[in-house]
Amino acid sequence: MRSLKCLNGLVVLVLMSAASFASAQFAVDTPPLPGGTLPAPQVVPELPPPAALPLRPLTVSEFVATFKPLPGKYEVLLIHPKTGCPVKVCFTLPPGCIRNVRFTGHKIVFDYKCHCDVVIRFLCCGKVWVRGC
Repeated sequence: MRSLKCLNGLVVLVLMSAASFASAQFAVDTPPLPGGTLPAPQVVPELPPPAALPLRPLTVSEFVATFKPLPGKYEVLLIHPKTGCPVKVCFTLPPGCIRNVRFTGHKIVFDYKCHCDVVIRFLCCGKVWVRGC
């Protein structure tokens, strides 16, 4: 019984010393006196830029359904409807009022009111032909 009391006392002593050590580890720094100088600020290393996720090429149908036509230059990666291979398509949309965007089996037509249409045609050989104003 006496050895059990000694063991309990030893456990309490170990726990108290661990608690005092933990509280000393997480003690809050006191602010410097008003007349004192501040320590130099710590330099935080910059994080690397996030890794670019590989983009899946869109099918032409997905592109036409999600694209919001605004004036400017565009470069998109589409799956060629004839070959099934990814192809880079570069085109420029002019300023103006667009009536409709339509897709047939082999071409996309951006229909403008000013008769300045932009046509993207997918050729059988896997190439892309773009015509616009």
